[in-house]
Parts: sequence; structure tokens; C-alpha cells
Amino acid sequence: MERGHTEVIVPVDASTGTARLDNGPALAPTTAQRLACDAKIQLLLDDRAGNRMYLGRSHRLASDAQVRALTARDGERCQFPGCPHTRYLNAHHIIPWELGGTTDVDNLIMICSFHHTVVHDHGYRIHRVKGRCEFQRPGTLVPEAAEPLSGKAESLVEMHTRAGLHINHKTISSKWQGDNLDIDYVLGLLLLPKRIPAAA
Repeated sequence: MERGHTEVIVPVDASTGTARLDNGPALAPTTAQRLACDAKIQLLLDDRAGNRMYLGRSHRLASDAQVRALTARDGERCQFPGCPHTRYLNAHHIIPWELGGTTDVDNLIMICSFHHTVVHDHGYRIHRVKGRCEFQRPGTLVPEAAEPLSGKAESLVEMHTRAGLHINHKTISSKWQGDNLDIDYVLGLLLLPKRIPAAA
């Protein structure tokens, strides 16, 4: 005999553990546990304002509430290693939508429009490993990079203090006698080719 298929939505309050039927009465904990034992479970997490964070396959594009949650989770910047971009960010499916990926906050990541194009056009893949995302170009792993500099003076002071650098008002004073910088000499020290003089 074939079993019937019925969809029952049972919201569970994560703070209290209480369960109820959707728009219906509360359920005894044992009833909720029995339903969970015999059914396929999909997490449908709502934020405090009631916005759904897990849309599954019902929507392809991330909702505004999901984008806000992703922006907060991902530190308001592109998650591609070393990228400092904080504007023009896109919610990208880690497991692609066309391969069955869901529009859920744990399957989405914020990346800038440039790296969004790189990922799609050049065969990059993203894998979630131990709570963080790894980017892989075809055949090789993209190495992790340090946190991009914020540009805030306090962050630079803190970074220099950790490195044991003592920077003060005399730090950027020149060590030479005031003559012009010899760019060709500097390029030579860096083992770079000399400048080609501009045509007259």
C-alpha cells in the first residue's frame, strides 16, 4: 500500500522549544518529535521580523531580508579571498541553483560583481569547509588572504602595535639630504626594468 503525501508545517520557537501547527494549536513535544521522526524536515528559519531565511527551491533570488542577514554575517564585504570590496555585492548560491542548490542563508555568500563574474565565467567553485568558504579555481585552491585593510587609522595603529612597530611624527622623514628621488636607482634595487623615457 502506497503512503500518502501531506505537507504539515510545524513552526518551532527556538528560544522555548514549543511547537505548533502553522496558524493552529500548540503540539505536545512528543507529537512534534513523532512528526519529525516520520517526515522529511526542512529548516524554515524566520528572523525577528518574521522574514523567512530559508526559501528552499521556492525562490531563485535571495530576498531583501536574506541579503541583509548575509551582509551582516559576511562583514559587509566580498568574501573572495583578499577582496576589500564593500559595494555592488551579490548573493551567490554556493551550490548553484541550476544544480539543485537552495536559496537558503547557509547556501548563499556575498561576493562583489567582479568576483561573481569570475566565479561564473571561469569555472570557480565554492565549498563550505568547517564553517568557512573555500574558493577553488579549476584544479587549484585560491589561498586564504589576510583581512583587507579598513583604511581606519585606529586599525593601522593596532596592526603596527601588534607588529612591534613604533610609528610617530618622525617616521616618514627622509633619510637623504633633500635631493630628488632617483626612481631608476630604486627600480634597480627592486630588480625592475628602468623607465623608458617619454618620446619628445
